[in-house]
Amino acid sequence: MRILVVEDDTHLRLLLERIFLEAGYDVEAAQDGTAADALAARGGFDALVLDWMLPGMDGSEICRRLRDANDATPVILFTAKDAVHDRVAGLDVGADDYIVKPFHVDELLARVRTVIRRAGTQRRALYKAGALQLDVGARTAKVGEDDVDLTAREFGLLEYLVRNTGLGLSRAQIEEHVWGSQFVSSSNVVDVFVRRLRRKLGSFGRKGIETLRGYGYRLKN
Repeated sequence: MRILVVEDDTHLRLLLERIFLEAGYDVEAAQDGTAADALAARGGFDALVLDWMLPGMDGSEICRRLRDANDATPVILFTAKDAVHDRVAGLDVGADDYIVKPFHVDELLARVRTVIRRAGTQRRALYKAGALQLDVGARTAKVGEDDVDLTAREFGLLEYLVRNTGLGLSRAQIEEHVWGSQFVSSSNVVDVFVRRLRRKLGSFGRKGIETLRGYGYRLKN
């Protein structure tokens, strides 16, 4: 499961990232509304946790823009505002839930699980790129009619590439997203795992996963 956390307070943003990572989520973070809007529009998240007050564009506006684009990704607004009219305003723009600061970790995680579970009854994360089919819910991969046996880390890497099909991803981005704090910066673990993926995916892997020399990798459209 992949969460977008948007919070301009650095200390709180890092705390939220750690909370979700320790709970087993993949986390991407942004500290201003403009960057968050671009990330949210790109898609691929199971839920968004947005601070209401952000520089550039506030959380309610990001939520409204998603709903105007018929994007039903669950959104939780995170704010110090606690007046009834503020909660109503957040729900009116399409937010699924509302968390008031200060928060309890267990309640935050429970609310995130609830909105994701509710959304899961309406959609299933199935991605396709050429002959590749990736079912995130079932954690299965196929090339054509052939099943591909992947380790959990290989699946995580392939999922990140597929979610960002056509986009160049730096090694640093891949390291942070797939390995997080477990990554050792002096290693060549990304290149090793890409080689494993290419081998397991056969001709699709060799042709579909493009090396961006001196930068990283891209899954071709």
